[in-house]
Amino acid sequence: MSKQVRCPCGGTSVCKLCEGRGVYSYDPGPRGWIPFTCPTCEGKGVLEKSGETAEECPTCHRAGNVDPANPPVSMFAKVRKMFFGG
Repeated sequence: MSKQVRCPCGGTSVCKLCEGRGVYSYDPGPRGWIPFTCPTCEGKGVLEKSGETAEECPTCHRAGNVDPANPPVSMFAKVRKMFFGG
């Protein structure tokens, strides 16, 4: 069963994982939620452009992989957790 997961890029159009939508589909395998290689930077952690300095990958933030089990949390969720625990 495929799940919709929030993308760490926040909806950047450069992202090849969510293609700018802010969410991507992930199907947990038999071993559960397993990190995978970042499709935007292909595991390098930086985006290299010819003639320019390398910039941080908006999808993995220099990690080289994406962990679907640890998606970014919205501000609403942070405030709710602060007041109600969790």
